[in-house]
Amino acid sequence: MDAPAIIMMVLFLLVIWGGLALSIRHFLTHPDDPTEEATPPVQGG
Repeated sequence: MDAPAIIMMVLFLLVIWGGLALSIRHFLTHPDDPTEEATPPVQGG
């Protein structure tokens, strides 16, 4: 592999794994509320 291919490979690996790490961090700091889906919608009228 030549240098530009290695540079692009490292760059895209950082983008993919960095995005995964950021999404895991966001999910851990802002977890989904399980009771949100269990409550029925409010019927107006």
